[in-house]
Formats: sequence, C-alpha cells, structure tokens
Amino acid sequence: MTGPINILLVGCGLMGKRHIHGLWELSRVGAHKVQLVGVVDKVPERAAEAAGIAERLLSRRPAEFGSLQGALEALDVDVVDICTDVSTHHILARAALERGIHCLIEKPLAATVRACRLVIEAARRGGAKLGVAENYRRDPSNRLAKWIIEKGAFGHVLDFLQVQLGGGDAVLLSSWRHSKAGGIILDLCCHYTDIINYYLGEPEWVYGYSSRLRRIRYSREDVGGELVKRPLEVEAEDLLDATFTYRGGCVAKLYVNLSSAGVGLYHRSVHFEDGSMIVPQERTGGPVMTSRPTDSDYLGLTTMGVFLGVRPAEPYRLTEQDVAEVYDRYTLKLFPGLLNGYSLSFQEADRKLIALEMLDFLDSVTTGGEPETGGVEGLLSVAMIMAALESSVAGRRVALREVLDLKIEEYQGQINRQLGIASDL
Repeated sequence: MTGPINILLVGCGLMGKRHIHGLWELSRVGAHKVQLVGVVDKVPERAAEAAGIAERLLSRRPAEFGSLQGALEALDVDVVDICTDVSTHHILARAALERGIHCLIEKPLAATVRACRLVIEAARRGGAKLGVAENYRRDPSNRLAKWIIEKGAFGHVLDFLQVQLGGGDAVLLSSWRHSKAGGIILDLCCHYTDIINYYLGEPEWVYGYSSRLRRIRYSREDVGGELVKRPLEVEAEDLLDATFTYRGGCVAKLYVNLSSAGVGLYHRSVHFEDGSMIVPQERTGGPVMTSRPTDSDYLGLTTMGVFLGVRPAEPYRLTEQDVAEVYDRYTLKLFPGLLNGYSLSFQEADRKLIALEMLDFLDSVTTGGEPETGGVEGLLSVAMIMAALESSVAGRRVALREVLDLKIEEYQGQINRQLGIASDL
C-alpha cells in the first residue's frame, strides 16, 4: 500500500468521537499516512457532529452517510472502523470483511461467542485483516506489569485479582449497554478478561455467578436549571463474580458490581510466590507498585498481621536500560520520558491509547502481519465472560473450551435468537 490508508468510521457516538481524537494523535506520530474519508451514523446529526470534529482536528471534512452500504458504494475504503452498538458488530463487520476490506472493531468483538466466530470466518473468507480495538492493555502500566510477570523476578504467579464497584442507579454511558445483547458487564469486563489473558494466558475452567441487582436505572440531566430524572427498565446483569483457573494452579478472580452506590472501589493486583504487584487503573498514570518481603519482615508479626501482608508496596524501579525492552517505539513516542507512570489528563491518555491500538492494526494492514489483538484475542475475551455467565445459569463450573466450541449456549441462546444467528455456523 503506497498511498494513504482510507478509513471509514461507522458509529459516531461516544466511542466514535474518541476514535477521531485517536486518529489526530496518531497523525502526530508520523508512522502511517491516513485519511478519514467518511463517517456513518443512522442519526444524521451525529454524523455531522463527528465530521465537524474531524475537520477541526484532521483538517479535512469526511463525507457523511446514513448506512455502511451507501458509504462503501461511494468511497474507496481500505479500513472500516466500527464503533457501534455491539449487537450490530457482526452484521457490519461481515459486510465489510467479505468484500476484502480490513476491519478494526471496537471491543467487544461481538455480542456472543457464535457472533464472534461469524466475524472471524468472514475475515478468513474475505482475506482481510481483523482487529479488536482494545486499549487497556496498551496502557504503559500494563506493558510494565506484563514485563515484570514474564521476567519472573518475583517467581511464578499465584493469583490475579480485579475488583470494581460503583455505578449506583445510573444509566451507564448509554441505554443500549443495559440490553441483554451487549450488556454493560460484557462491555466493561471484556477489558478485564483481555488483561487476564494478556498477563496469564487462556484459562482452563471458569466458575461464575451473575445477577441483575437493579431492575430500574435513571438518566439525569440539567434542563434549564432543573434536574430531570428519567427511569429505564434494564435487561442486562450488573454483577459478575468470576473465577478462572489454570492448569498450574494459578487463579484469576474478577468481581464487578455496577449497582454499588456511595463509595466505589477499584483494585488490580497480582500475587507471586515471592511478592506482589499492584497495577493502577488505566489512564490514571499511576506507577506500578511492587512488594518483596524478606525473611526478617516475617519476624515479630502480630497474630492478625500475618494475614495482612508484611511489607508495603513501593513504585517498581525501572532502569533506563530496560525501557526499550518494556515499551515499543510507538509508546515511547506518545509517552516521552516514560519510566514507571506518567502525568496526563484522562483525555490525553485516552486518545494516546486509542492511537496505539490503531497503529498496531495499521501496521498489520501495511505489513501483512497479525495485529496484537485480532479475532482470536477478541473471541477469547468475550468467551471468558460468556463462560462465567453460562456457569451461573448451569450452576456448575464450565470448561472454557466448551464455550469456545459452542457446546454450551444456554445463556447466549436468547441473544443469538434475538440477533437471528441461532443456527448460523
């Protein structure tokens, strides 16, 4: 590919606009020459707003369309960037991939394992590249955490813990995220299952419990100085308690409760045989913290102290000599002077991470290689969540392989029927 890469953005809501900012950040790296040639949204006002943002940031106003088909008939497109409601991902992606057009799909890849597999098969048939826009693993904190794990400086991993509580009774981001097909648990937790896979690899067994704790949620807005509160009946679960186990005995625990009001909680840690690591929330810029107790630390412990740990964590000391081994060239360009942690606003960090996921995918398009987060990785992050949801329905542990091979779909069956793909594949 010698000329610029022509990109078509499909979906101009919250995530689509963030992708435009990612393209602006990408243009500053100078690695790929790209053009946003068109934007697609079923709501004309959203398409026009996105086109205006692109014109301001990228110095070129893309054409506006109400449908993917209309855009593909009118434009020369190399890459379709899909940022729509997850229940439409498999439809839009297949339409592009089967034409041989490369697709970058905002996570999650699709609403069910069956839908994911349909997208992967379409990419195979069309001979096109398929990427999943997964930004969390791109955060420098996760790059460093992965390097620490692989280095083995603290011994082998015993367990991984991810906890998030919050949300209250609010409509979270958008109303479609509370539908059964592509609910908020899938939309958020596919980030965390991707991190688990990135750190530890594919688990063998999954135990899960899920629940819809709140049946009604509320959107709130200030209208002329008055608070307007609107109820929304929700379908999707807002609690997931999942345990993933590995052949070597390692355990990964994911607990997310998005109905919790008042004080929230966020925590990610990895415990090794010789120490522990605390990883900050993405886009906060905090340092990765580690702790390695010595034999003397265990002396003089109180009765309760032995259960609470013996040495406080401190920022991991990364040397300048190790930097090139931990971070790729794009990360170092976008985060200059990076060691352990950075100081940026959420918006600055967010667009840099989106730029990094795009750069990786565009590399695969231009070189013929595979993106870091392709169809396989996207499928796995969805399957791990669906395995926990299937476990909750079945009342037993399930093998991840059962879910990947479509041998258990009791929970997903309703969604597949809703999507019209219950008998596909």
